[in-house]
Amino acid sequence: MKKYVLAYDLGTSGVKGALVTPEGAVAYTATASYPLYTADGGIAEQDPADYWQGVCSVTKAVLEKGNVAPEAVMGIALDTMWKGIIPVDCAGNVLHRSIIWLDSRSVEEAQLLNERFGEGTFSSADYWPKLFWLRRHRPEVLENAVTVFEVNSYIKWRATGVASVDEGNSFVRSADPKLDAYYAELMEFMDIPREKFPQVESSCGLVGHVTEAASAELGLPAGVPVFGGTSDINAIAMGAGTAAVGGVHIYFGSSGWIGYTLAHEFKTLYFSPFDEKRDVTIMSSQAIGLSYNWALDRFYGDEKKELGDGIYTLVDQQLAEIPAGSEGVFATPWFYGERPPLFDRDARGNFLGLGAIHDRRHMTRAVMEGVCYQLRMGADYNANNYGRTLPKKVRAIGGGSCSGIWMQILADVLNVTIEVPAATRHAGALGTAYCALVGLGLCTDIEDAAAHVQISKVYTPNPEAVAIYEKGYRVFEKIYGTLAPLFENGI
Repeated sequence: MKKYVLAYDLGTSGVKGALVTPEGAVAYTATASYPLYTADGGIAEQDPADYWQGVCSVTKAVLEKGNVAPEAVMGIALDTMWKGIIPVDCAGNVLHRSIIWLDSRSVEEAQLLNERFGEGTFSSADYWPKLFWLRRHRPEVLENAVTVFEVNSYIKWRATGVASVDEGNSFVRSADPKLDAYYAELMEFMDIPREKFPQVESSCGLVGHVTEAASAELGLPAGVPVFGGTSDINAIAMGAGTAAVGGVHIYFGSSGWIGYTLAHEFKTLYFSPFDEKRDVTIMSSQAIGLSYNWALDRFYGDEKKELGDGIYTLVDQQLAEIPAGSEGVFATPWFYGERPPLFDRDARGNFLGLGAIHDRRHMTRAVMEGVCYQLRMGADYNANNYGRTLPKKVRAIGGGSCSGIWMQILADVLNVTIEVPAATRHAGALGTAYCALVGLGLCTDIEDAAAHVQISKVYTPNPEAVAIYEKGYRVFEKIYGTLAPLFENGI
């Protein structure tokens, strides 16, 4: 019987399950979606029960799709979106819907933390102000909570009955003494006991085994080992083959970022703890795929309903008719706000330079170019402030990397070669699978992923387009410089 590990990739819109071979090949995948609840005031929540039902659904679906017996699953691991908050009481009841990364209601709490720990340290997009919001506005929730999970630890608890958080999703404890002391001081200031949060297990460590009760729901045998897993940021770095120190990747998902794998040294909270030796620090963008989908929904809504996934091919074909620079149209891709260090307050999207000659193609391409300009701003920020320059070749992964137009724009704006792995849509699941493969002793360490990552497409900079985008980037910087003070003053 051929064996597999089962990796789950839980994002904002849904969960993907992937059966991965011991050699690191993604054999079969299945997906399930779940709703996002938003409301005025920056509220963004999800129902943890939907996460669990999604995991159960894709487990059965991927096994059926591959005609794979449940007994063929050797182990499971998860990667999940960063920094969710799921409080659970002693009876196992969820006391509040999951407050997710996109939530930004905690503006006042971020300011209070900045007054105590230093201006510019926190924003309403961060994990700790959200915890503080619960403490200040829903104190009974935290008081009645026995455990405060995030998405990864919640699913593992449902599967095994064990409360355990992996290194990449632990934001109240750290193996670094300095960071751990900082977390302790932070939690004491917010009056939130650290005892309410799960203990930390390594990403490749054994957490527990699938229980009899979970077995019936998942459709897996009881006793299947469950490993620590990690955050989506770390999983993507592994799946891109950039987990070694010095690796750089760019993620095109709902949100996105430039991720740098660094030797661990606590200087800032803006990093994803990888293990005791390294971290992934990111320069994030609040909405990459979200901004692209915003444009498609407004400008190609009818065709999207008619064509489904075929819309992406159509749009790429139409945008190829528009030259680099969108004939003078600029877009700021802040339709869902933006976060520090680019903004201390929420920004909003804008178009500049529209004229009678322009149509939806120009506006859509300008959104894609605006995303790439903003990623370059992030790269320049890291280079100027931390000396982190981009290598000559950078890996791009995620759904957006399937667009040839977008990846060529990225190569031209950054003036680097962009490599897109063959399993780009499954990079997170592939990286997560290595947590289980290492835990099972089938791989030496997570850097083994790099040796198995196959590159399917390569985009090299076009000198003519590079020159156009260099001028366009300087204009984009001026647009940002003009608008930033307005948004920071709360327009």
